[in-house]
Amino acid sequence: MFIDPKTEDQARRMLGHIIRQEFDELENQLREIGEETFLRALALYIPVAGYIAVDVAGRWPTDADVGEIARHTADSARGFDLSQDAVTAFLSRVALGADRMADVFPSANNAVMLPLQVTGTLLLAFLPRGKHWWEYLDVIENALDTAEQADLSLLPALMLRSHRVQAASAAANAAATEG
Repeated sequence: MFIDPKTEDQARRMLGHIIRQEFDELENQLREIGEETFLRALALYIPVAGYIAVDVAGRWPTDADVGEIARHTADSARGFDLSQDAVTAFLSRVALGADRMADVFPSANNAVMLPLQVTGTLLLAFLPRGKHWWEYLDVIENALDTAEQADLSLLPALMLRSHRVQAASAAANAAATEG
């Protein structure tokens, strides 16, 4: 997945404005960059949001996982209205599904901002301890790029490794709790 550095820079600046609740600055940036760059940036948010949902669930998210992630995301939104239903539809049908934004949100005027708002909120709401949102985004983009290049036959081995790491961690936590 090739990410144009100019688009990525603009996308990160927009995320920063959303995260810091700098809505006037975001509006100025949107006027400055134009519609084409804005739409390219929005396309970057979709796989990032999907990655975070999978990361939070620790597996392919079930409908219940998506609902809980959407509830927490909507509750965590700061400075703008983000409904649980809109987040659920965005995550399940666009970020984790195959639908296009226009098919899921055909008449919503503010749906164009939804990927930015959801992704910014997800980054903050589910940020790993000790990481800055910018660092977590680096991890996500690197992982998405690596996955794009990887042979899919690696998936069973990665799933096995993930399961074993999680099982070993759970066993270590149980032993620490007992001792």
